[in-house]
Amino acid sequence: MDSLLANDAFLKMLDKMDAPQSYFRINMAVGTRLFSGNNKAAQSLDNKRQLVLTPSAGYFHKSGLSASVAGYLLNENSSLNFYQYAISPSYSYTKSKAVSSLLSYTHYFHESKYTTTAAPFDDEIYANLILKKPYIKPAVSVSYSAGKYDEIINVDTTVIILNRPTLIHYVDTATTEISSFSVAASIEHDFTFYNLLAKKDGLRFTPQLSVISGINNYSVSHKSSAQLFNLYTKRRLTKLRRFQSSSDGGGTFDVQSIGLDIDLNYSIGKFYLEPEVYLDYYLPKTDDKAFTQVYNFNIGITF
Repeated sequence: MDSLLANDAFLKMLDKMDAPQSYFRINMAVGTRLFSGNNKAAQSLDNKRQLVLTPSAGYFHKSGLSASVAGYLLNENSSLNFYQYAISPSYSYTKSKAVSSLLSYTHYFHESKYTTTAAPFDDEIYANLILKKPYIKPAVSVSYSAGKYDEIINVDTTVIILNRPTLIHYVDTATTEISSFSVAASIEHDFTFYNLLAKKDGLRFTPQLSVISGINNYSVSHKSSAQLFNLYTKRRLTKLRRFQSSSDGGGTFDVQSIGLDIDLNYSIGKFYLEPEVYLDYYLPKTDDKAFTQVYNFNIGITF
């Protein structure tokens, strides 16, 4: 959703106009971003690199209020399906010549609470503030994401009880509650060019360098049970509760990563193209890859 809201070159072009305008927007994104990119610290939790299609639509009122909806399409098991949806109301302030700011809230709807592909968050709050006058614009952003998800493991085994084969069906359910809070300080500069190929076109190139601090916390609870089945009569013999346990974890608030966001927007009339690359180097020691890349390509129309 940050291609629609947080670091949008098209919105920056509109900011140059004297009179605010209201408009609708339809967008199609193709990339490796499985969920929202607003919370950069949360992106470090995503170690998958799958191609995702994200159609979205939004209405942006000249007052600064807006609302967007998006669906996330993923090709799994030779089938293209929506695995999650998102709705995001927001407010952007761009009337000042000194600063611009954004406040947005995103809620995720998951097709299945047991999938490991969907965002591990249910809700996300994002806010930023950018100083517009300096040649190199400083900015600060704050993100908070929270939610929970379930994972189920089924194991079947056969044993001999009283000289009869008996099926033992184990079910282990792990419920994970997770939260992520981050603060990012960044600098950026907009390179803008107009009337390149036509009178109504424009190109804006925006590199942004960020230092991201944050903290991630989680709580995991396990529930395990077993059912016994007589394979001769195919009747359930009994159900046994095996165990319950819980554990908490997390880190301290510290510098997590250095990120470089490269955003390019070309607009002609009502149409626009917007490729984006986000490069992130995770500073704390980790068993996963410290250097990650997220690619996204947007195409859309405003009217």
